[in-house]
Amino acid sequence: MEHIPSMEALGAAQADLAGLEFVAAGAFKAVFKASIAGRTEAVKVIYIPPEAEQDNPRHEIMARVRREIDALRLCRTKCLVSLGSLKLQAVSIGGRDYLIYSEEFLSGESVKSRIEGRHRPQAAEVLLLAHSLLEALREIERIGHIHRDVKPANVIALDTAQRPFVLLDLGIAFKLHGADLTARGGGPPGTLLYMAPELFRPDYKEALDIRSDIYSAGVTLFEYAAGVHPLARTGEEAYTTVYRILRQAPPKLGSLRQDLPERLCQAIDRSIKKMPALRYRNPQAFLNELEALR
Repeated sequence: MEHIPSMEALGAAQADLAGLEFVAAGAFKAVFKASIAGRTEAVKVIYIPPEAEQDNPRHEIMARVRREIDALRLCRTKCLVSLGSLKLQAVSIGGRDYLIYSEEFLSGESVKSRIEGRHRPQAAEVLLLAHSLLEALREIERIGHIHRDVKPANVIALDTAQRPFVLLDLGIAFKLHGADLTARGGGPPGTLLYMAPELFRPDYKEALDIRSDIYSAGVTLFEYAAGVHPLARTGEEAYTTVYRILRQAPPKLGSLRQDLPERLCQAIDRSIKKMPALRYRNPQAFLNELEALR
């Protein structure tokens, strides 16, 4: 992407970054792996467009970055990625403006990659993923936020007893009862396949609460356990997928994974009910249900 700086340009602008390696890029953000004072960290570089680029206002992008950092700073759980040592700063590289900061570097495989590799988790592993996601959401709820982009690509499997799965990317996290930072005229931010049905309504802003995140976590759990998305079909148009999300009942997880405990399947099925009132009211209620399976 033309607005993403090269490693050479980034290294020249930030002399304290050693051993730079490109990791990934998307939209206005790129991630690099680097050594900072001997510690390997993930350096996030966010492009801030000129005022003339009205589709992505500068103030909104900058506000989202600051909101993500503020939220991570307040959270106290190993199930969420933590901030690194490079504090948020504005820099100019090649005549373009950027915000740069760092997070811990997590060396692991994404849940999305595992699904694509046809990994078939057993009940204990599905439970670990569920507990990790819900603990992260419980902490996000505690500070008055919702995540809004829980999905397999944003979950890293570390395969350690202390941190089996870690949720990433609070870049579109939303502070409930706070200022409206959604782009004027745009729809709700998120990833279509994991967005709760209520977010497709015109008044979605009034429906935002933690139960939308519980839905996204439930779809992630279903897809991880079953190996297929509960509603989406490969190659179909977006409007068809949206119709399924709004109108079509997903299959029961137990019909696809008869070897998993029935109560676990039922709990995941409940989390992806179309009506928020039929889901768990909060992450703790979902966790309480799962405790009986331990």
